Amino acid sequence: MKKIVLISAATALLLFAGCNQSTSANNVSSKKVEVTGIRKASLNKGSQNLPVVTYTSQAPVPGKVKPFKKSYVTAPPMIPHSIKGMVPITVKNNMCLSCHLPKNAKTLGVTPMPKDHFIDNFEGGKHIKRVAGSRYFCTTCHAPQANLNPVVENKFESMKANAGLK
Repeated sequence: MKKIVLISAATALLLFAGCNQSTSANNVSSKKVEVTGIRKASLNKGSQNLPVVTYTSQAPVPGKVKPFKKSYVTAPPMIPHSIKGMVPITVKNNMCLSCHLPKNAKTLGVTPMPKDHFIDNFEGGKHIKRVAGSRYFCTTCHAPQANLNPVVENKFESMKANAGLK
């Protein structure tokens, strides 16, 4: 009986202490805190205050610029040309497809979309004739390349570099 009373008292004390902490935590969170990212805008806002890429000469023309080397083996390649006038990509309009669909890319001499962009991940890896919905919005993974001063220093090293492999 004594054990039950002690355990009950200890449980009540812990519950009381927990409730007390939760109340004081709520008082702290009532302070106004503005959460921003690197772009110094609320993370809940759209694309305001995104960095604007300016070119010292003419914007890179598709097919005329050498792509940057990938940071790591499975990295999506960067877009080696300006995307001005090509975005936003919408359900009804994707300008990338006009050049990078495999049937067009060969004729134009540009990089074709890889075969994995035609695998529907929501249908168990089924090969389809159109671009998979998970791959349709190109700029989700691919970003335009540009020589810019980084906002945050990148100290990434590939596994090959760390392992001394070539």
